Order: sequence, then C-alpha cells, then structure tokens
Amino acid sequence: MRARAMGMILCGLALLAGSAAAETVDEIVAANLEAKGGEAAWMAVETGRMTGTMRMGGGAAGAMEMPFTVEFKKPNKIRLEFTMQGMTAVQAFDGEIGWAILPFLGKTEPEEIAEDQVKQLKDQTDFEGVLVNYKEKGHTVELVGEEEVDGTPAYKLKVTRADGDVDYLYLDKEYFVEFKMEATREVQGNEVTVSTVLGDYKEVDGLLFAHSMEMAFGGGEAQQVITIESIELGVDLPDDRFTMPKKADAETAPAK
Repeated sequence: MRARAMGMILCGLALLAGSAAAETVDEIVAANLEAKGGEAAWMAVETGRMTGTMRMGGGAAGAMEMPFTVEFKKPNKIRLEFTMQGMTAVQAFDGEIGWAILPFLGKTEPEEIAEDQVKQLKDQTDFEGVLVNYKEKGHTVELVGEEEVDGTPAYKLKVTRADGDVDYLYLDKEYFVEFKMEATREVQGNEVTVSTVLGDYKEVDGLLFAHSMEMAFGGGEAQQVITIESIELGVDLPDDRFTMPKKADAETAPAK
C-alpha cells in the first residue's frame, strides 16, 4: 500500500510539473502582472514622478553622475529633467510635440526635437510597462522559449509593439518578474541594440517597481546605470507641465 501510495504521489507531482512547464503566454503574463500588484491597480495610476541619478560611462573612473526627475501623465505625456555641468536640461513630450532645452549644448531656448528622439520619449511614456493591457495597446506577445540567463531560469517573451518595434523580456521562472530586456532601436539612422538589466524591486503603493536599471549598448558593458531613489504616484501634474513653453517664458521650472 505504501509503495502504491508513493507511486500515486510521484505521478501527481509529475503531472503538476508537466502542467507548470506547459504554461501559456497568457498565464505567464497574468502571473507577471499579479506579482507586480495586479493589472487593474497599474491601470488605475494616472500620474507618477521618479527621482534618482543616472551614471554615464563604462567605469567608475571618469563616469558622469547626473541627478534627474521624470514625470508621467497618462495617456502619453512625459517630462525629464536632469542636471549636467551645473545646468538643468529638459526633454518632454506633451502627447503631440517633443521638445527640449539643453543649455550645456548652448540651447537655452525650447525647441522641437528630432523624430527619433520623439519616438524614444513616446516609448518611455508607457511607465506601467508593455505587458499591462497589452492587447488593447495593439501589442502582441509570444512565448519564445525558456533560457538560463546569468544562472537564472527564465521565460523569454517576444513583444511586438503596435508600431512594429520588438522587445524581448526575460521573466524569472520562480517569481515571474522581468529582470532583463533587449531591444533594437534606430538612433540617428543607426540600429542600436539596447540591453537593460532590472533589479532592486521595491513596493510603492502596492505596486512593484525596479529601482535599478543597467543599460548596455551594442553588447558591451553597462554604459548607463539608473538608480531610482523615490517614486510618487498620483501626484498633481497639470497638462501645461509637459507643454513646450514660449521662448519668452523658457526658464526651467523646478520639479514640484
């Protein structure tokens, strides 16, 4: 009887393991969203503000560290401020127009930016992530397979955005949270492969955010490290916060 019972238990475990291995892409996406606080909770967030530092350069020696603030407002507004060489720059997208003030390049007046830069800002307006409500956004998601990435077993998802761009997301098989992203984007007429390693996940108002992002370009070492120090959700951000100011009123307003 004991042998028969043990055989039934082992058979049941094998069936469970088989069903886990056969998870569909929808089940994996649902598990990812649940692990990060739930899709409905993410969709309920209308505005957000993040502050932190960006470190540019491959090594500690000679690296440049810049404090920044980035603000979001749904459905597609973003404003980024960062300080470099003692001067504060602004890049923003108001839903229609992308613009910038770049005083360290001698551009102290607001001006519209190039199309590829506008596209980069548009991509960043989706601060909740591509998997949230992805079908309604026009994206498609495929389960490419399973890989081990730096010792971590992962699901590899292929996300084809509505505009045709493709991202690859690597989700930890145990926790279902993405820890690496890869994408190819056109920058100034050249295709660039961007690899981003995500970490230091922390809960903010019930939602899970990565507070560390290490970005490498063209397969090299990390050249940009972003450290998030604080995240606020539901902040008051009027629409004109994202609108390109008239040149007579071009002074950079401090983050509120």
